Amino acid sequence: MKGNGDEFATPAKIHENKKPPEGRVAKRRRLTRARLLKAAYDVMATVGVDAAKIKDITDQADVGFGTFYNYFETKDELANQVLDCVINDYGRRNIVATQVLREKDPALAMPVSMRLVMREAARAPMWQWWVLRPDLLFNRMRDGFAPFAKRDIQDAIDQRIFDLKPKDIDSAWALANWMMVGGIHDIVVDKRPLESDMFVVESILRMMGMDHGRARAASSSTLPKYSAPQVNWSFELQSHTP
Repeated sequence: MKGNGDEFATPAKIHENKKPPEGRVAKRRRLTRARLLKAAYDVMATVGVDAAKIKDITDQADVGFGTFYNYFETKDELANQVLDCVINDYGRRNIVATQVLREKDPALAMPVSMRLVMREAARAPMWQWWVLRPDLLFNRMRDGFAPFAKRDIQDAIDQRIFDLKPKDIDSAWALANWMMVGGIHDIVVDKRPLESDMFVVESILRMMGMDHGRARAASSSTLPKYSAPQVNWSFELQSHTP
């Protein structure tokens, strides 16, 4: 994965908070943490999370072994934060992929975004580790995708695409996440074919109040081209979660 995410020209500034000027020490820490996350992704994507060694990650990042523990307590914590960065990248890529659809047929924005995520995750080696930890994956996806998904849900409510009360958005989003996690799991462990993403997404749309025919059509539409990953390895979920 390349870049730091600055190349995205998105229609909405999501996950961007105004911060005071960054000092020299803070910048050095941020860049070192980002190098460790990028190195962890490269190593884990090659050999898997379980087989990845901290020494291999620090060597890849070109930092001392002991430096790792200045930023992360365990390898699992590092893997979780790699996932946060990847999820944020998916969300920002979805904005780009669905920009035209939002203007032509707003009902397609959320189902297309969910299917793009499910298909990308099913093909990514690292997700084989995450899907075997569904509680972890659910929590990271629920919080990481929340700013993107809740906007889509509210837009769909406003346009009478979803028959859902605004007070139920959080619960509906949680249920949608469990359904996506289950769907990704079954695809990754070869219990279901890749195309089963359409059934999962159709079920989510019907749960949110879209009529059956429209839900089936929206969940089986042609997927747009997905842009190449441009992960921002400086992203920190906790700084964007209330």
